[in-house]
Amino acid sequence: MRILYPFAKRFIAGENLETALKNIYKLNDNGYLCTIDVLGEDTHNPGQAENARDEYIALLKAIETHHMPLDLSLKLSQMGLSIDPALCRKNVEAVIDAAGQHTVRFDMEGSNLTQAILDMCLELHQPHSNLGIVVQAYLHRTEKDVATMIDKQISVRLCKGAYKEPADIAFQDMQAIRENFLKLAHPLLKEGHLPAIATHDETLIRHILQFIEKEKIAPETFYFELLYGVRRDLQKHLLDQGYQVRIYVPYGSAWLPYTLRRLAERKENILFVIKSLVQETLGLGKLGK
Repeated sequence: MRILYPFAKRFIAGENLETALKNIYKLNDNGYLCTIDVLGEDTHNPGQAENARDEYIALLKAIETHHMPLDLSLKLSQMGLSIDPALCRKNVEAVIDAAGQHTVRFDMEGSNLTQAILDMCLELHQPHSNLGIVVQAYLHRTEKDVATMIDKQISVRLCKGAYKEPADIAFQDMQAIRENFLKLAHPLLKEGHLPAIATHDETLIRHILQFIEKEKIAPETFYFELLYGVRRDLQKHLLDQGYQVRIYVPYGSAWLPYTLRRLAERKENILFVIKSLVQETLGLGKLGK
């Protein structure tokens, strides 16, 4: 399956830390902030979970003298959540303690883990104020979860959601997902703590730009977050307009399962990649400031 790597490397910063850091520093030099994801999830034994923990700690040691703040995106299934929640918590706290002033953010996974991920975030946020969370707009429950995170002033990254979920718990129609995304984004932007709007959808971004102008929301109070290698034209446009733009940067040896899983989970993921490449080639729509 090595034949897929030339395709995957457009969206992955490297197979190892050394290569990834070169790409991360280049992004920083160009004015972008970064969220770093060490690829891997669904570990099957404690040793694998501890290796994932150690990879994040090695990353943090490597950037000790780096002047830019970073987000670390952790998948709790990678940290051992499905093996032993206590083991997962121990591994996560080791990463948070090593992170210092950098943010650690629990990535969201399939709905079978949603409640456990949110519970651990709420449990650990009080002693670790640099902890944040990701929520998915296509889940019916997310409106309530966003309200909780705003109340606790936990930093939220809002995304549409990439996993295939049934209709009884998730919106299936893209227009319904967009409407819910905006419904959630508005209170996050007005009342949340340093939220990130994570989308490449120009329709959503256009509405967000109009909303922040109308509400006079300061650019330094939120972020736009976009995927590494996806819609680089859109990334630059937002950065040039004076907004904080954070790039989600995955790296690691598990690039193949990551790529195959993302493409296999939902047909929309394949269409998204193809559409993004075409849109970047054709250029931006009328976004404005």
